Amino acid sequence: MKIIKLVPQKATPRILAYLERKKLIRTLKPPRSVAVSRAKNGAMDTIYCSNPRWGAHKLICVKKNSSEISLNFHPENEEFIIINNNGTRFRPLCIVMGLLKQKALFKKLNEGKLEKSDFIAVVFEHNDHKTCIFTMLRDTVHCEVALAGKGQGPVFFVAEPSRLKLSRFKTRGYKLETIKR
Repeated sequence: MKIIKLVPQKATPRILAYLERKKLIRTLKPPRSVAVSRAKNGAMDTIYCSNPRWGAHKLICVKKNSSEISLNFHPENEEFIIINNNGTRFRPLCIVMGLLKQKALFKKLNEGKLEKSDFIAVVFEHNDHKTCIFTMLRDTVHCEVALAGKGQGPVFFVAEPSRLKLSRFKTRGYKLETIKR
């Protein structure tokens, strides 16, 4: 088994912009049509709309206690909301993402060519207004893990279609791990 060791890095606007350029996530910011509007009554634009086949939207609350990386992907977008409104002390939340969409990553897996450079491990801070809310775009391979530290497993929220399917991305022959710097 090949082990791919990832060094978690702190979420920053720069890292999120990089992931957005790669069309893996979308940060929550107004579209140009709204931002530049001078209309008397303001403006509105849809960011995206889920395919009705995946159901209405739902909001879920997730707690991660495990540091084991078990990758997955979805056929539709989901919003991550990483807030802590009750002051609980959480261990660090890390989201591991493939830097290619699932089909391209699967091709590399089948060819036995997965590398450290195909992934990023990002540590998110609760309540950081620049990084704590974003959309994970469909077919982005990802996994949330709890890193070592003091406190409970991290809790966060996800808004997603009510019938969203979760597909496992099995890394046959590879194991991903996070390591300390």
